[in-house]
Amino acid sequence: MEINKIEYAYQYAEGVRDGSISVCKYVRLAVDKYFDQHARADELGIFWDEEDAQYVLSFFELLSFTAGQHAGKPFKLEPWQCFLLANMYGWKKWADNGEAYRLYREVYFEVPKKNGKTELGAGVAIFMMVGDGEAGAQVYTAAYTRDQAKLCFNAAQEMVKKSPEIRSEIRLLTNNMSVPETYSTMSAVSHDAKNSEGKNSHCVIYDEFHVHLTDKLKMSLESGMSARTQPVLFTPTTAGDNKQSPCYEFRTTCINILEGRSDITDTFALIYTLDEGDDWKDEKVWHKANPNLGVSKQLQYLRDKFKKALENGREEVDFKTKQLNMWVDAAVTWIPSETWNALAKPELIHNLSSRAVWYGGLDLGQSRDIASFAAFFPDIVPKTEDRPAIGYLVVKHYCAEEAAENAVRSGIDYKQWIEDGYLIATPGKTTDYNFIKRDIFETAQEWELMFLGYDPYSAPYFKDELAEELGTRWAALPREDGSLNWDYYAKVQVFLQKAAGMAPATKLFEELVLNGLVYHDGNPITAWMLANVALRTDAYGNYTPVKDRSVDKIDGIVASIMSVGSYSKWNLTMGDSKDDGSYGIY
Repeated sequence: MEINKIEYAYQYAEGVRDGSISVCKYVRLAVDKYFDQHARADELGIFWDEEDAQYVLSFFELLSFTAGQHAGKPFKLEPWQCFLLANMYGWKKWADNGEAYRLYREVYFEVPKKNGKTELGAGVAIFMMVGDGEAGAQVYTAAYTRDQAKLCFNAAQEMVKKSPEIRSEIRLLTNNMSVPETYSTMSAVSHDAKNSEGKNSHCVIYDEFHVHLTDKLKMSLESGMSARTQPVLFTPTTAGDNKQSPCYEFRTTCINILEGRSDITDTFALIYTLDEGDDWKDEKVWHKANPNLGVSKQLQYLRDKFKKALENGREEVDFKTKQLNMWVDAAVTWIPSETWNALAKPELIHNLSSRAVWYGGLDLGQSRDIASFAAFFPDIVPKTEDRPAIGYLVVKHYCAEEAAENAVRSGIDYKQWIEDGYLIATPGKTTDYNFIKRDIFETAQEWELMFLGYDPYSAPYFKDELAEELGTRWAALPREDGSLNWDYYAKVQVFLQKAAGMAPATKLFEELVLNGLVYHDGNPITAWMLANVALRTDAYGNYTPVKDRSVDKIDGIVASIMSVGSYSKWNLTMGDSKDDGSYGIY
């Protein structure tokens, strides 16, 4: 029985046009364009090939879902998916040689998470390798990182395994699939692999464009399509929080196409989001952005996410971008200032036991501006039956005197901070790191230093001097098999600034603050920096502060995150120094 009928695409288009299906402006424009092309096909030199449109819909029936309650069952397309695929493959144009080729070479498809985006992309990739009749088809699942690129590839591979109708035609390897009969292949490629040159792409599934910092990979793979007569560059993505990104720029081009302000004819766009003026807090409009609501995505899931969004600025950004497909500006409050200010207890520094231990974070920043040193004292207020232990954070900031003068001229009163004792001024045009080194050594003499993390881009000679003076510590790190590798480790440790290092530490810092589990010294510069923070979220939901997108300086927050991250990394193998009654405050 045919389950993916072309009639479903027609019914969807009619429903959008007559208003019985509520969608956003951009989906309505895509439907209007579809009907306009039917009306003006001869004038535009195009035609509708219903047979080919039905062919690709029928091909999906040979595929099987890979996960959830429908795993192993035939890939039943929703009406909106039928509309998308029918447009991709149904519209044709006449070439100069008299042959008819597909009109659309590029498809931009924007939809929130949990709307079947990955499996749809996997199905398109399989069709282009197996069902499109292209000899030597090269199909690539592409993303910013190889892990992300492998998500779509792995979904396609799992789909092939569960689809007996096509399984026998395809050879499966760990990182490659191929069709021996046609010499067609599929593999994953990424920005970080630097292997995108020289491709002869027939199809590219360009996943999560919004996380890409440049469009270099996209342009490289697109240029490899020049020898193909009807390739497809399929770009499924969610919205992001960087309106300066290449994805947002291309999205703007797609909107110009939909609104008739562009002459580009080979690009099809389908963008699910809210309309301008819609209240994102009103669940009655959420379905506009989520065409699979009630199918692969449930309303209760959205409600649970929404509750978190109301209480946390970062969760609000995540909800808007990942659940409602709304592009937002980076200037969104991460941690409310009132939450941070309520944790200020500057007097605690005078009550720390001499047996207290600390973990450090060091961000030297630019030599002509603020550098920051953070010391995190874990568990200075012991845990109770109904509350975990509370830590204490001390952050010092340093700046060259001349830089302070320049900051005053820019409207930031560094000099007042200096007079009040919150900012340490060093003589000259650039920050004198000897002042920072002195404070680190003095802190290490008064309280026991466990480990100190530093930005690897910091001055190397400065790091070497610290490492030589502070020495090593007997500690352990976990091996891959779960055992511990005990050894002497330098107390001064590189703290990776990429997501692998910063994301877990950022999350821990956020949890400590939001749950009231860390007090701090009340330095207003640190509070100012916290308000400046902009976060970058990757395709896996990892979030880290980014200096180039933040409102102003955030060095003290980065140093603080590194200090709690160092604690998280090392404290489990440091022994129990917290239960002898001599640790913490007294």
